[in-house]
Amino acid sequence: MKKRNVNYTQNFQGLLAYLSAGRTLEKQLECIEQTGNHAPAWLLRAGLLKALGVPEPRKDSENFLTFGCYVPFWSPSKLHDTLKLLDLLGIEYNYSPEKEVCCGALSFEDSIELVEVTEEQRQKVQLKCKEFMQKNWDLGKEAGAKNMIYVCHACAALVKNTFPEDTDTHKWVYDAMMDKLEEKILEMSPAKMGYFEGCHKYFPFMGNLDWPRYHKVLDSIKGLTLVDLDNRYCCKRQPERILEDAEKKNLDTILVPCGDGIHLLKQASQGKMKIKSLAELLLQVLGA
Repeated sequence: MKKRNVNYTQNFQGLLAYLSAGRTLEKQLECIEQTGNHAPAWLLRAGLLKALGVPEPRKDSENFLTFGCYVPFWSPSKLHDTLKLLDLLGIEYNYSPEKEVCCGALSFEDSIELVEVTEEQRQKVQLKCKEFMQKNWDLGKEAGAKNMIYVCHACAALVKNTFPEDTDTHKWVYDAMMDKLEEKILEMSPAKMGYFEGCHKYFPFMGNLDWPRYHKVLDSIKGLTLVDLDNRYCCKRQPERILEDAEKKNLDTILVPCGDGIHLLKQASQGKMKIKSLAELLLQVLGA
């Protein structure tokens, strides 16, 4: 603890040390200059998790939850529903409040899509992303967890693409729920919804998630009629075409599994059509 002119309590001195995160005064001012905020990114993330009501991590869990850098936080209600669903299904989890690392999915995607990026540059980006994901995996191993569970679909897909020999260790959050859901008799009031699974084109590694299994579980829900929407269209490029397809099929609700689709279709719809997440639907089905 640094010596101070003011006789603060030990608790408050500890808080100041925590907020400075080992940075010099110059580094703290530089952080404000660059980002507009004194806090480092990990501290802002920790505050956000607290604000969303995320419970304290369970130290003895075999599951280690990785939230992702920002995709889950585009729709805080979806994240809240997802965590509530895990609790409802009895899936316990540990996580790191402070040390999680971005997987680099968007940088990896850019390295594929941008014409001017050379193959050598792509390989450097891919290797760096692998290092990032390994850091998160190491956190899980240090916590004694057997399974790595990713709230963000892009994280889960890229990890599976990067570590194919360990694909059973790395699960999208819905993968972790499937066994529990398949054991249940699922039923809801009659409803008809469009289902936009996603094009899986503009994140080329997205196809390695178990989309047929998710669809099968949804098909098993009594009372739910799913109408598949044309997945030739991408929510990042042609969201209006997806909405038009739903309108032509006389639908007023679109069920979307991934975080990108939920966020981008909600923006494009401007409230004219209901965009529903898997977590929101499953909570409804389970009576929560």
